Amino acid sequence: MAAKRRFPGRAPLTDKELWHLTAEQFSRLALTDDEKARLREINKENEQERMERAARLRIEEEPILADLRGVGRDVNSVWDLANSSSPYPQAIPILLKHLLRCYSDRTREGIARALAVPEMEVHEAWPVLVEEYRKAPMGKGILGPGDTKEYRSGAKDGLACALSVAATDATLPELIALAKDCAHGESRVLLLSALKKRRNTSQLAKQAIENLASDPELTKEIASWRKR
Repeated sequence: MAAKRRFPGRAPLTDKELWHLTAEQFSRLALTDDEKARLREINKENEQERMERAARLRIEEEPILADLRGVGRDVNSVWDLANSSSPYPQAIPILLKHLLRCYSDRTREGIARALAVPEMEVHEAWPVLVEEYRKAPMGKGILGPGDTKEYRSGAKDGLACALSVAATDATLPELIALAKDCAHGESRVLLLSALKKRRNTSQLAKQAIENLASDPELTKEIASWRKR
């Protein structure tokens, strides 16, 4: 095992630098005892903050979770559905109902990602998903209840995932129009999977991919398909 490199005379890392320390940097740098102690405190504070944030989100999600329990889905968070590999068709009407209610960005992202499943009711909710996607904000903001730090919003990404799964041959033209609309930013990358899976069967999808390949925000993703 290679020894960690020491950097004689290097300036001590600030708390901010320690907070942003990557795993690669941690393995490469030889931290001083003081830096290690401060890093432990930072990690402890981060874990405490994570637990408090999870508790606040759980309180916010309780109306959703109560409805889910009513149909036999006892989960700790709507994200448990989003990360589930088993189908949950009975939960779809509940998720669609709560998608239209006022929740934080983080909870709305979880709802939207949980709707990214090939269920008939999701396909039928296409107009609702499109409207919510168009309205969803971009950029940084407060994502959860009680948060004090700003992070990149995620609800729009979640809705893009739902749209990519909900798209049918009939709604494909509208998805393509959304993908071409630069006003929706980088979230459009997540719409592309609907085109990718149709590129060999749909002339419309194939043509759209060719048109979108020069879009600065989409070109990298589309180019990666050719390498596979």
